[in-house]
Amino acid sequence: MSILNTTADILMLISQLKRGITAADVITHLQLPKSTTSRVLKQLCDTGFLQRDTRTSSYQPGLMILEMAWVAHQTSSLTDDVEYALHTLCQSTGHTGYLSVLDGGDVLVLRVVPGRHALRVITHPGSRSSAWQTSTGRALLARFSDEQLTCGSHALTATAANDPVRLMALIHHIREQRWSSAIEEAVPGVASVSCAVSNPQNKESIAFCLTFPASMASDAEINALAQQLCQAANLIGRKYGDPYWLG
Repeated sequence: MSILNTTADILMLISQLKRGITAADVITHLQLPKSTTSRVLKQLCDTGFLQRDTRTSSYQPGLMILEMAWVAHQTSSLTDDVEYALHTLCQSTGHTGYLSVLDGGDVLVLRVVPGRHALRVITHPGSRSSAWQTSTGRALLARFSDEQLTCGSHALTATAANDPVRLMALIHHIREQRWSSAIEEAVPGVASVSCAVSNPQNKESIAFCLTFPASMASDAEINALAQQLCQAANLIGRKYGDPYWLG
């Protein structure tokens, strides 16, 4: 195994354990010999990838990693990252995509990424819909606790007209699977699948979705699109330290 692969494995181990690691952790989890472990950890400390806490003998991300993380966050935009991912998804699937945010009890469309397949109805930036009646809105609402959804500005009682018990059960299901879908709810003839990501540093949350004719909304198609969206959301969420996607 090359030193680059070993370095990547050690950094990933810190990410997975969410704490500083010891030489014993590396030996146990990565199955490396003790001599190799000692040599690699020393090299990583010498080059700034890791630093050693003399009190606990644990290894943590070093100055180089911390500086690169700071640069990445300073030069990154959650909205831009989501839009870039959505462009890729729209290109590969041919479907139209949307970026949306919550605004009180509404979901507000920020950007539209046209697909190759024609849709009978296109929702334009600035359009609003009830958050509870859209896949993007529910993907964002699922990130709140039940108490926040009962008493907060996005309260179910204030925005949902029909069956609050069913809608809360749907929110619980979305939390578990991490994606939301809708078929001919806010927009007749249109289906959608959505995910949401957040930046914990500034509390920004964005939902992104793929929309397509309701006639194509088979379980197989919805699940296939959901997996693609979740893969994209997972990569973005991990980049920004979104607990929703780190779990």
